[in-house]
Amino acid sequence: MRCRHAGAFLGWCTPVLLAGLMAGGCSKQPDAAAPPKRLTHEETLQWVAEHHAWRLARKSKPMWVRPIAAGEVGREFHTADNATEIARDGYWLCVGIVGEPWFQKPERVGSRYDKGAEEVKQFGFDPEPRTYTVYRPRGDALNWAARVEGPGIEGFSIRPAYDRATSLYSPAGGYVVRDHVPDPYHGSPDDVWLVQEAIFESTYELLP
Repeated sequence: MRCRHAGAFLGWCTPVLLAGLMAGGCSKQPDAAAPPKRLTHEETLQWVAEHHAWRLARKSKPMWVRPIAAGEVGREFHTADNATEIARDGYWLCVGIVGEPWFQKPERVGSRYDKGAEEVKQFGFDPEPRTYTVYRPRGDALNWAARVEGPGIEGFSIRPAYDRATSLYSPAGGYVVRDHVPDPYHGSPDDVWLVQEAIFESTYELLP
C-alpha cells in the first residue's frame, strides 16, 4: 500500500516539479551591465559634487603668451582636447609646455601669472616665428581640480567659458578645473575648464 501510495504521490509531484522548473527556466534573466557613459557638462559637475571630488591644485609650469594678431581673428586653432576654438579679438593666445593652444583675457593672465622674458618661438600652428612672452604661475594662484573617473564612466564633457557652444571631451581620468573659491561646493561654477590627464599631471600639482 505504501508503495502504491508513494508511486501515486511521485506521479503527481513529477508534473508539478517539471512545471516549476520550466517556469524557473523562463524567468527573466538579469539585465546586462549598462554600457559606460559619457557624462554631459551638467552630469560631470553633478558627479563632482556628489563624490566631493574637488582637490586643491596649483599650476607649476610656465606658458608662452602673445596677443592675437589682427589677421588671426576668426582663425581656427586645434586644442589638446581635439576641439576647434576660434581666435577672438581682445584675447591672448596661450601655449602650454606641450604646444597646446588656448585663449585667455589679458587681465586674467596678469592676475595669475608673473611676466617674464620674451622669446621667439614657432609652434606647430605658427606659419612663422613669433615673439612670445613667458608667464610663470604665481605661487598664491590656486585652483580646484577634480579627476573624473569611476565605474560606468567612459568619459566626460565640459563647456568652457570661452566658448559655451563648444563641448570639450576627455576620456575618464581627465580633470575639471576651476578658480579657487572658499567653498567649491557652494553654487554652480560659472567658469570651469577641462585638462587632459597627461597635461594636468605634467603642468599642475595637487596640494595636501
